[in-house]
Amino acid sequence: MIAALLAAALLACSGRARQDGTGQESGGAAGGASQTAPAAMEPQTIVTIGDATIPYKSFERYLADNSAEDDEGGGNEEQDATIKSRLLDQFVEEQLLARAADRLKVTVSEAEIDLYLQALGVTEGEAAVAGQEGKEAFRDKVRQSILIQKVKDQAVLSKVEVTPGEIEDYFRKHAEQYRMPRSVVLRQILLDDKGQAEQVAADLAKEPAKFEAVARDRSISPDRGQARAYNEDDLPVDLREPLFALQPGQVSPALEQSQHWIIFQLVRKSDERAADLASVRRTIQLELFQAKSDQALEQFIADLKKESEIRVNRPILRFDYVGEYRR
Repeated sequence: MIAALLAAALLACSGRARQDGTGQESGGAAGGASQTAPAAMEPQTIVTIGDATIPYKSFERYLADNSAEDDEGGGNEEQDATIKSRLLDQFVEEQLLARAADRLKVTVSEAEIDLYLQALGVTEGEAAVAGQEGKEAFRDKVRQSILIQKVKDQAVLSKVEVTPGEIEDYFRKHAEQYRMPRSVVLRQILLDDKGQAEQVAADLAKEPAKFEAVARDRSISPDRGQARAYNEDDLPVDLREPLFALQPGQVSPALEQSQHWIIFQLVRKSDERAADLASVRRTIQLELFQAKSDQALEQFIADLKKESEIRVNRPILRFDYVGEYRR
């Protein structure tokens, strides 16, 4: 469990799988590979980056950490090869990012590793047994993940900026995208007996002011009648029109949902309306930041590829590699 938790966290922190799998061979880095026949690699080498060799076992560990869910999917051989090829390309990218750490003077302290594990809720004892190769190998994996993220932060993300003008311009061009749907604020009483629910609904229709008190005493829902807001899309389709037809303070009949009976009281409702910039500014800022960060990171990695010849040792792979690097 701990190993799976860490693997998921490391994958989220360290990078993303490439979205293409064209199978076209290129010279590793664009324009960076020699046209002469390369020398044969040593059997235990999975990839070379310049003069550095990366052992096959490193990729095996990476594959085990990051493709467990895909392996469980039982896909066909072609899909399996595509997934593993993308993971190998991602593995190479992360190796490039880790190598850039020296140039950027990026390091990871033992204290940072401890804090990372604490954030995951992994104790020292759990860390000692979570990795098959031992505690230090486990911590090295964490160190590599943090290192890669710090390289991204320093070399790329810290330089990405979204200006107020960009936010305003994007909002003007995509205002319809941010229209606010109609919404309701409701209280509810949840019961599991139809006859009881119908009687409660009939009583409350006569005395709706008692709704909150009845909800606290009778509802089996954990919210006990606390008012909650819902956008139209949050509501089951068959409940939308009955609920929007209510007026503030009005109580609905007992409505069946998932073998239970629900009585609603409308607190207030709002029609669909145009969003104002202030309400969506933060959302737009995050969307633009993500888009610009992805583009900047892609360019940074492309520049790293140009600096070194990258070769994948295809003959030793146990799948049909369809990634971007030549032998």
